Amino acid sequence: MIGALDILQSRLAQSFADAPIGPEGWSAVDEMVRARQRVHHDHGGAGIVADQRSILASIADFKKTREIAGFRDLKYVCLGIGALDPKGWSVLADEGLRSTVARSAEQQAATHRRLRCFQALLSSYFSFPVNGKNANAESTTGWRVLRGWLREERDRIVKLLDFRPPWIEALSRHPELLTNQPCDKFGDELLRGDATGLNDARDGLAIPETSWVVEEAVLAQMKAAGQLMDVEFKSILPDLLGIAMGRAGVSISESLATRCVALLVTRYARCRDRPEQPALRDAATSTIGNPWLRRTNWDAWVRVGNQPDDQAREMVFFWLKERLVADFFELLSADGINDRRRVAYWLRFVPFVEDMWFALGTSASRAKGGKFGEFRERAKGRLLSLEGTTADNNAFVMKIGAHLAVEFGASGNAFYLFRWDALSPSVLESLNSGRASARIHIGDLRSDGSLDRLLHRDSPVALKSWEQKFDDKLTKLIGKNPEVRPACVPELEVLIANGRVQVTDLRVGGGALWVYEPERSSHLAKKLQALDFTYRAGRGWFKE
Repeated sequence: MIGALDILQSRLAQSFADAPIGPEGWSAVDEMVRARQRVHHDHGGAGIVADQRSILASIADFKKTREIAGFRDLKYVCLGIGALDPKGWSVLADEGLRSTVARSAEQQAATHRRLRCFQALLSSYFSFPVNGKNANAESTTGWRVLRGWLREERDRIVKLLDFRPPWIEALSRHPELLTNQPCDKFGDELLRGDATGLNDARDGLAIPETSWVVEEAVLAQMKAAGQLMDVEFKSILPDLLGIAMGRAGVSISESLATRCVALLVTRYARCRDRPEQPALRDAATSTIGNPWLRRTNWDAWVRVGNQPDDQAREMVFFWLKERLVADFFELLSADGINDRRRVAYWLRFVPFVEDMWFALGTSASRAKGGKFGEFRERAKGRLLSLEGTTADNNAFVMKIGAHLAVEFGASGNAFYLFRWDALSPSVLESLNSGRASARIHIGDLRSDGSLDRLLHRDSPVALKSWEQKFDDKLTKLIGKNPEVRPACVPELEVLIANGRVQVTDLRVGGGALWVYEPERSSHLAKKLQALDFTYRAGRGWFKE
């Protein structure tokens, strides 16, 4: 006999025989996911799809009549409030039109319509090209006003909602986006390689890839890096430069690259130890410009507080001068060993060089790409055409105080020094023109009117290098003394190049060449003795 419980079990089994199967048994999972996404987009997502022509037509009517016909037009105006015309104008630029839009949105009786207006204006806020060059000042000011209104309207509208759409929740998680420091909180996270917060904001609020939010997040990462200790900052500087210059998979606008590099230059200039960083130097000159030709631009972008960052500018200027000096003697002349000596000699004077020019022969002017192209790019604005000489000859011209110093690339040419106030009008015109096509004749750079003419010739018997001879003349004439001593003749320099002993040349004043080696029987002492040096106890070795 079948019991009551058995009957109940049998009937329950029959009732649920055709019950819905679990999700794991569904056959169209992808379609269900797409359906969910459509519901989220239509009823909970932050994105709004609208016909661009309808938006522009509504904007045109609003600008003409200064009235909004109905909710449909209001929605389109909200979506296009930041759309720029060819002159950079937008509805945001007009205080009256802007106020009409805000008032119309606030006065919507239906909460869902008011929310839709807020959503459309939020979309316009994120898509406005605030860091671009196309918006006029009035539009940018209006964008900032819109930001304040959105912040206040968000607080008002949240109180009216029975159900908060996901995008409203996303905005609640990232309220800083409606402040004047919208992305600073992402900086530390991005520096650690964590983009979770930024991606949550972008996905939840439908922020486009081209939005200023992405740019400000990159900038926030640079700011966060600026708070690191010197060692940490230097260790990640190459990666930060890669991001700033658009080599890390993130699209970087010209203005953003400039802002990022300016921050990095300013921070590096504050490091206790700051050796030259070629990548930072090249990034700075390619984005901000040559620090001595575009000083106004540097002072506008590279700042500490409210003041131009003179320390950063002078740092990059010094690096650039050093690189250009090395470029000239390594690229633009053919006498290899002598050129290395000339590089070393003139690098000592870089702190005193106020300006420099490069007069190029036809070979260097026409050389394509490679190092020659890089050199011409670095020297842009200070290039001249050298006339009256061979195609492979070039001239390096330096303004040092009240003097003009001229070196030539081709061997056999002397060094010339002129007084600046004695230069001919034609030379001054060529130097100061700033034209890419300015010309200068070689005769003007090695004329009889020079203050001095020096040859790059050592005196082996006297153990006097041309560098020492140059210093004897130049340091007196220009009133400047480099910190580093000039090189000695090669046979002596090779003995003392390790810097273990001090060398002083007092011969120009009637003294002697001193090598302060206290030992009398050392290996160095024996070599000095072979070079006719005399030992003096307690001082070292000397040669008169």
